[in-house]
Amino acid sequence: MKRTVITHGLVITMDPERRMIQDGAVVMEGNKIAAVGKSAELMAKNKDARQLDATGKLVLPGFIDGHNHPVQYLSKGIGDDIHIHRWLYERVYPYEAALTSEDVYFGALGNFVEMIKTGTTCLVDPGGYHVESVARAVKEVGLRAILNRSTRDIEDPSFPLPKELSDTTDQAIRNGEELVQKWHKTEGDRIRVWYSLRVIYNVSDRLCQEIKKRADKYGVGIHAHLCAMKEENQEVMKRWGVRSLERFRRLGLIAPNLYLVHMGDVNDQEVELLKENDVKVCHCPSASMHGAYGAIAYRMFPKMISRGVTVSLGSDSATAGRFLDMVRVMYLAACAHKDAHADPTIMGAHKALEMATVDGARALLWEGLGSLEEGNRADIIIVDTSGPEWHPMIDPVANLIYSASGRSVETVIVDGKVIMEKGNILTVDEGEIGSQVRERGKSVLKRAGLNLAPKWPTI
Repeated sequence: MKRTVITHGLVITMDPERRMIQDGAVVMEGNKIAAVGKSAELMAKNKDARQLDATGKLVLPGFIDGHNHPVQYLSKGIGDDIHIHRWLYERVYPYEAALTSEDVYFGALGNFVEMIKTGTTCLVDPGGYHVESVARAVKEVGLRAILNRSTRDIEDPSFPLPKELSDTTDQAIRNGEELVQKWHKTEGDRIRVWYSLRVIYNVSDRLCQEIKKRADKYGVGIHAHLCAMKEENQEVMKRWGVRSLERFRRLGLIAPNLYLVHMGDVNDQEVELLKENDVKVCHCPSASMHGAYGAIAYRMFPKMISRGVTVSLGSDSATAGRFLDMVRVMYLAACAHKDAHADPTIMGAHKALEMATVDGARALLWEGLGSLEEGNRADIIIVDTSGPEWHPMIDPVANLIYSASGRSVETVIVDGKVIMEKGNILTVDEGEIGSQVRERGKSVLKRAGLNLAPKWPTI
């Protein structure tokens, strides 16, 4: 099997010592990393290998987006400046109900193109509908992904769902299991499948317990939105007599394969519960700041991290967070908590990069991702540092997070395959996808009855 060597880059390994190798090289063989070290040594040992010159560039592990809804890509703009409950129940869910399988396919492709352009190589989809179309898009574009089927079974007049999105408990269980059986560890283990508990208001006790049994049976995770804001815990207290996390504890879900997203409104005792049970958490700062969930204002994420809870980062969606650039997400994670605490030493660029790489891999229960080390999967990005925002460069990690953006990424490699080179995506037709996104975006919103207009007059 012929090898490829990325040469002469500044290799930010994200290994346990966090080594950065000047004039470094990464050797790929098949879908694995065969060696990491100095260019001169590895080039001498691999004279017949294909070379990718990274002179003057950074070489890093690809970014992991720990929470992203590809099915919401065509709804960009429907969630601006309104409360989350109104956005979900009056806009997002009617939008999702109006989607066809082809809408989902092209929307997912548009979502993935935007991700690849900014260095994301792996994502976790918390669940939607027409998941086969999302899987088809992942397969074709070449990304790595964990997929879920949106799972919920409670009909509640206070939180009404379109009939197209409603399942019985047995249907929800069956739909989730069929997806796991068909797609888990397919495409050379580039696609995995978990179980989803979409929103705590719309999932019954029986569904939660049955999903837990099946997740343990198949050795997969459970992806759930939880403790997003104070109103959620207050509503759960009214209906079940306990806070959200305590409800999950009583149902037996609190375990290392539970993956909880948003998690802004937790208390000190709940942080200890997360730590003691190795529950994984995903922080979506852009969605929280855009939608005013409170994840920054409640000031609990630095506490979770200091107590050793594994925390990943997510973009959420093109309508919730409004962009999919994980470098911008890292900037918010690095900086927003400093302001909330009035303490410049909290979080920072280096922790944010860990959250989007090694911590993200651990949160996803996916060994062999998140760092450039021998034997790991070859998910690698090459970042151009020639732009003015990069110089002077005292610390390349700080420059990446604080000064640059994901648009500096020029080459993306997933599972040893180059899927973007010099800014050009090689696996799909960007022009065709763009045309489909523009046209389908209009038609879906029209079918959903979402006739929104700009806030200011257009003449």
